[in-house]
This record gives sequence, structure tokens and C-alpha cells, in this order.
Amino acid sequence: MKKSMWILFISLFVVFSFVDIMLLMDTKVSDILGALFLGAIQSLIVFTGVLIIILLVKMIKKYTTN
Repeated sequence: MKKSMWILFISLFVVFSFVDIMLLMDTKVSDILGALFLGAIQSLIVFTGVLIIILLVKMIKKYTTN
């Protein structure tokens, strides 16, 4: 489970960072670093939502089986 979560987070980071870098017209080092930072923040936001959904599903399964 942990390994799949890491793979999900890294793939989200790569996708969001790649999209942000591709949207840049005039690339400088600071722009690329900013795009990587923005990709990390976007990945955290999406990953937090995924974790909340997973935890809610686990709670629902726990309470419905008892």
C-alpha cells in the first residue's frame, strides 16, 4: 500500500510539473524551479484528497461489516 502511494505521488508530481514547465514560454532556471515547486504543491493537494477518500472508504467498510 505504501509503495503504491509513493508511486501515485511521484507520478502526480511528474505530470503536474511537466504540464507547468510546458506552459512556460521563456524558460529561465527560476521559472523551472517555480514550476517544480508548483507541481509539488498541486501533487500534495490532489494526494491529500485521495488519502481522505481512501480513509473514508476504510471507515465505511469497518462500520458496515460490524
